[in-house]
Amino acid sequence: MNLDLEGKTALISGSSKGIGLSIATCLHNEGCNVVLNSRNSNSLKKISENMGSTTSYFSADVTKNSQCKKLVNHTIKKFGNIDILICNVGDGKSPKPGEEKLSDLKKMFDINLNSTVNLITESLPSLKKTSGSIVCISSIAGIEITDAPIPYSIAKSALNSYVKNSSKPLAKFGIRINAIAPGNILFKGSVWEKKLQKNKTRVLDMISKKVAMNRFGTPEEIANLTAFVASPLASFVTGNILVADGGQIH
Repeated sequence: MNLDLEGKTALISGSSKGIGLSIATCLHNEGCNVVLNSRNSNSLKKISENMGSTTSYFSADVTKNSQCKKLVNHTIKKFGNIDILICNVGDGKSPKPGEEKLSDLKKMFDINLNSTVNLITESLPSLKKTSGSIVCISSIAGIEITDAPIPYSIAKSALNSYVKNSSKPLAKFGIRINAIAPGNILFKGSVWEKKLQKNKTRVLDMISKKVAMNRFGTPEEIANLTAFVASPLASFVTGNILVADGGQIH
């Protein structure tokens, strides 16, 4: 792709593996300066070294506002500004329906919503200067009822609402905000890899019945869509939740 992103600076949270790493790689290949983030500094260091001089990294827990501030300051100090912010931190591990506690709901909101709000809040001064673009990685579980845990689904629904409701206020500063809602994405270490190892027949039967394209998605497919939405080629797109699920919920 040629997305007119050469020289732009992209900060990607949760980018040491899976979808986040694929997004970082895609944006790097498009000519962006990339700042990687996760809580695992060893993984980040290796990835950054492989990508080269236009890549940096900063280990931070973005559910904590103080650490978000340090991450943003590192990005600005290294590359001067933030043009693209990708909020990818998320986790769906919570008890089965009917077994949830209030603490589980709070945890899911912290990871799947507050991590995004914290990072956007700290990045806003820079994004206002660049008329930047924000893309949040959500889930189809936040749009329709799926088999996903309830606390996770509610938190992703809240994230989708945050994106929609933030779009008009942010547009006053030339900032776009959108979300990508993936369906079932398979990669090494993913929940779907573990489920396949546990009961392959059951999982493939579910995919066959529920997903029109009868397959899993890949992190690269989500990354390509994310890069496009973040780019100037999607300059009239904001406040949208774009579904990439192989036809599961439509």
